[in-house]
Amino acid sequence: WPMFLYAGYIYDPDDPWKGLLRSEILVFGFKHVFTSPSSVDKEPKATRSGNAYLHGMKSVTKGSLAYIATQLRFSLSSSSVFSRTDMVTDSENFYQTILDLLEDPDESEEVADLMTWWSRRVFPNSSTSHKSISKNSALAKIREKRAALRDRASAGTN
Repeated sequence: WPMFLYAGYIYDPDDPWKGLLRSEILVFGFKHVFTSPSSVDKEPKATRSGNAYLHGMKSVTKGSLAYIATQLRFSLSSSSVFSRTDMVTDSENFYQTILDLLEDPDESEEVADLMTWWSRRVFPNSSTSHKSISKNSALAKIREKRAALRDRASAGTN
């Protein structure tokens, strides 16, 4: 993989996971796209909500990380047009290989550590705990209906 994916832009052949997907430029690219261009600065000064906020994103996902790596790789290339089938950058294959690694069950421990690292950098104020929801909200009603269906199903099998 390209050096820009590694922290300090250093690849360790004895430990390929060391620093992988933890480079500063990757974090800046992610923040630029998902939180806001100004969030890259030490003191953000955004006047509008970023994409992550607008779409309820509270943590970094495997797909979003692979996407940003792919976008950044393209922006650092000499290609002038982004295409998933471009043979020079082969963006589709690049994206898929990163996603394959992140979804590999054998890599789950490293991936969990990586995703926690990312979420702390991009969403430091986000809590993993569930916030209470209003009893009259659509979400509460959906959950209530699902629980009732589950209860009826289990009562019918007993």
